[in-house]
Amino acid sequence: MKSISTFDEKLLEKGVDRLILLKNPSEILFLPRLSEELGHRIYVKRDDLSSIGMGGNKLRKLEYLLAEARREGAKRIITVGARQSNHARLTAYAAKMSGFDVDLVLKNSVANSSELYRNNGNIILDELVGARIHEIPNDHRVSEFIEKLVHDYREKGEKPYFIPVGGSNTTGGLGYARAVLEIEEQARSMDLDFSHIGVASGSGGTHGGLLAGGAYLEKDIQIQAYNVQLDREPILEDTKTIIKEIAGLLNDQEHMDESKIHLSNDYVGEGYGLLNEETKACIKKVAQIEGMLLDPVYSGKAFTGFINDIKLGRFTNNRDFLFIHTGGTPSIFAYADRF
Repeated sequence: MKSISTFDEKLLEKGVDRLILLKNPSEILFLPRLSEELGHRIYVKRDDLSSIGMGGNKLRKLEYLLAEARREGAKRIITVGARQSNHARLTAYAAKMSGFDVDLVLKNSVANSSELYRNNGNIILDELVGARIHEIPNDHRVSEFIEKLVHDYREKGEKPYFIPVGGSNTTGGLGYARAVLEIEEQARSMDLDFSHIGVASGSGGTHGGLLAGGAYLEKDIQIQAYNVQLDREPILEDTKTIIKEIAGLLNDQEHMDESKIHLSNDYVGEGYGLLNEETKACIKKVAQIEGMLLDPVYSGKAFTGFINDIKLGRFTNNRDFLFIHTGGTPSIFAYADRF
């Protein structure tokens, strides 16, 4: 029988270990008021409540990414994201506590120049933990800047390890392939069966990992992802690559089916990081009736889409629905003037 332990053993056989940041499974909680309103049982996996750096889904990816950095002998982590990047925040915290120095390359990729957005939320936490921050424009020079930064550190005799945006590559995606087995074990213990799982997608790693994990488990689970980027195709292609490469690592190619990749662009609004009225209303409602905070960039838009799609009957049955809350709570404070 496939389990978390057999998954870990398979990866260890391939030389892939894990730097443990999450000692316990994140809770799966029932949303009673919303479930009553919708006539379906709605549950949320609270990856936003993990204990490090105000929590979030990137910690699952970082368990594998930082382990790889350590295997390669790196002493410094470099990563990239938007100014209010949740990934950058959690990379800084997880890397610092694991003994690495950290550089964050933060792009001004959101059309928001307010004082709150620039200096509140995640940016405070990045500075608090002592990450070295490089603020750059969001243009074609991002890759050039990172290449030069890596080169300069190597010239000084350091060995940096670069983590791509969102931690979204094959190594990072393993965190959510493993999470599928965690969810399955929790569901069995709760006498539940999650046939539909909703999640936000910004760079493809979480979505791709979940699909690869479902294939490894050989279980028919519909993973409905909600894109937070305007351009769907690049995210879709990155997701496909991550699925295929994880499948290759797990020797599971025969179970992969690209027709099962569901990536919706229906709720992205005007663009990445731009809060719209529909998402704002959902965030407020969920806070009021369930006491749960959704963020304006990822979980807010994705949960808005998931709930609306359930209302519209876009899923094939009425079994238990699970939404994975990927975090992002600190960014609420950067959007205080939008509420």
